[in-house]
Amino acid sequence: MTAVTRGTRTRWRPTLLAWGLWTLTLLGLVVLVWLDQLLRQTGRPELVVLNPTAFAPVLGAVSTASVGAVVASRRPGRPVRARHHRYGDGL
Repeated sequence: MTAVTRGTRTRWRPTLLAWGLWTLTLLGLVVLVWLDQLLRQTGRPELVVLNPTAFAPVLGAVSTASVGAVVASRRPGRPVRARHHRYGDGL
């Protein structure tokens, strides 16, 4: 394997990881909405997670994961992508 091939192959790994984390973030949001709906149907409103105060953290997690994935796709050598994903997953 030449150095060019090795560099190209390792360059795509962070991009795939970034889009994988983006997919997990959106799947987590779908599960969150589903569980919230189930809690509302069972009559346990005190356990409901999605209320008006949860809008900002959910929006922050989705937007941070999206920006991190786009940055990782366009500039694979930049350390910003790891920062965006860490912040997005922490929310």
